[in-house]
Amino acid sequence: MKMLFCSDVRLGAICAESLDKEQAHKWQTTHTEKFAELIDKAAQNNAAYVALFGSLFGRKRIPESVIDRLFAAAKEDAAIQILAFLQMEDFKRLSYRNDAPENLHLFCVQAEDSYVDEHIAFRIEQDTVKLQLGDHEAIMIRTAGEGKFELSGLPKNHMIPSFEPIGFEDTQGRICGYSVLEWSEETLGEYAETKDQKYAFQSRELKILPEDDETAILKKIRSTVRRLDADTFLRVTLAGRSAFGLTINGDALKKQLQNRVFFAQVFDNTVMDIDEEAFETDISLRSEFVRLALKDDSLSEAERNQLISCGWNALNGREEAAE
Repeated sequence: MKMLFCSDVRLGAICAESLDKEQAHKWQTTHTEKFAELIDKAAQNNAAYVALFGSLFGRKRIPESVIDRLFAAAKEDAAIQILAFLQMEDFKRLSYRNDAPENLHLFCVQAEDSYVDEHIAFRIEQDTVKLQLGDHEAIMIRTAGEGKFELSGLPKNHMIPSFEPIGFEDTQGRICGYSVLEWSEETLGEYAETKDQKYAFQSRELKILPEDDETAILKKIRSTVRRLDADTFLRVTLAGRSAFGLTINGDALKKQLQNRVFFAQVFDNTVMDIDEEAFETDISLRSEFVRLALKDDSLSEAERNQLISCGWNALNGREEAAE
């Protein structure tokens, strides 16, 4: 007998509540496909059970069609029993539906509950699942930090893999995919982990120079990502010194990148290249504005850069018009 384990089926690094229209469409289409992929993995491994932990959806509001696809995936192979151990939020989203497949069993880990059939039994107590496989000693599954679940009771403890990383930081040194445990009446078999994530998570830092304009910055980004696969979550951080008065449009850069990869983020951590001495004796309104902005300690570096850039360009246009 075999059981497939995985956690956090949601779409990894996407902050689902702040998606734009294009990202939201990608999220819904791809997320619903993942349920079918998950059941396929179980069937390929001849698993009689699938145990899901953590978040299924990763967002507060989901279309009913996403739940429909989950139910449809479960019905594709009714011989596989799906045990979903959910937080209260996800549990409420699903438990009100009266058309859930008979092989999809929903449990809230924040409430006491139990289950038993001819092969397994378990009980949920205080956010811990005590899983009994045949006559063997109980295996314990409990939370081990945000988005992580520890499985103990085998020769050594294991972390249940996430179906995808739940952030860029999780791609370092962590197995993401699924795991399978086999058991018989006599023995617990090997707990095998398979790294099998669909999406790559890549972070890039680009050094910006004062002589770079927005066209040059975009060219650097394109050069950096041209070899990346389309199925990539991409984080680009701009560092270095940007030209005085240059406004870097992060949203525009992100939109350009999203035509090349699945999901993109752009962070502007550049410092504006300002020659403060050049403004000390200049009595123009523009220079006075820059001096005041430089003295404002309540602003972060990024806020100060944006304020000076926008203000300088606006005032520059006003003074040129006055001349």
